[in-house]
Amino acid sequence: MSLLTHFLLAIFLILFSVFVVRPTGTEGELRRAGIVLTEIQNENQTEYLDPSDFETRDESLKSEPVADPASLPPPSVVQPERSQSRPELPGMEAIEASQLDANSMVDIDSNARVNSTYQLSDEDLKQIRADQARIASQQPKGEPTTISVFGTPGLSGRSFVFVLDRSKSMGSSGLGVIDAAKDELSYAINQLQPNHQFQIVGYHQQTVTMNTRKLLAANEENKKGVPGYISNLTAFGSTNHENGLMAATYFKPDIIVLMTDGGYPELNAGQLKMLKRFLSSAGSQVHCIQFGLGPNQSTTHFMKKLSQQNNGSYRYIDVSKWNQENNE
Repeated sequence: MSLLTHFLLAIFLILFSVFVVRPTGTEGELRRAGIVLTEIQNENQTEYLDPSDFETRDESLKSEPVADPASLPPPSVVQPERSQSRPELPGMEAIEASQLDANSMVDIDSNARVNSTYQLSDEDLKQIRADQARIASQQPKGEPTTISVFGTPGLSGRSFVFVLDRSKSMGSSGLGVIDAAKDELSYAINQLQPNHQFQIVGYHQQTVTMNTRKLLAANEENKKGVPGYISNLTAFGSTNHENGLMAATYFKPDIIVLMTDGGYPELNAGQLKMLKRFLSSAGSQVHCIQFGLGPNQSTTHFMKKLSQQNNGSYRYIDVSKWNQENNE
């Protein structure tokens, strides 16, 4: 029964689709249906769009394919010719280059004075006068003179520094040179004129100068002080020749007279070279007097080299002959 019912229902649906759904147009012709789009041109006209319109518009919206940047040729750059004039820019006109004359830029009288309210203080003026006096005192004055010490050749100059070794070997328990130097130097310094200058440097490990650390005027007062100063040079300690000579170089005299037995330690080649540089700058000559017992046994002593390198003289004195002369 159920099967019969479903069969009759299927026949009914087929008949209905044939007689009812079949279009009323041309017999046997099916009509295509779809969605109709319209485009309103104005208020009174309507334009219907079909698929061909969309195909045309799709073609117009397509863009050219993008090329690979690496495959593109480099852009061309147009270089302006050198002769091409630059475009005028807004603003002030260009200034023509010109030759500048420094002399024409300064119009000041060479004799003109600048007004200034600055004034030196009394302390400044005092210092300036002291400096001027010090510089003036170092300038050569009067004619040079010539003296001799312990039989040396003539020593000519305006300023003299006598460097006396006061180590133990030079005292009365040694060679007795200090006592002899008191009379010898007193005699030589008394020959100087007031315009001349002198100083006596005593040395062992340290140095000492007469009265003050500067050149002394060869006046009567300073001359009288020479014997007492030398008598107070007690002989003791070891020897430092470099200290004594450097102290003498400080005064920059015309003549330096070194008086020593030349004991150990002697000056080496480096010390001699350094002293030569300083003495040359000071413009000083160095004359060496060496004391010893008996004949001179050295032909290459540093005192010989020192005098040769600094335009001086060398003299050796055998102190044993002094005793012979005194006994006679």
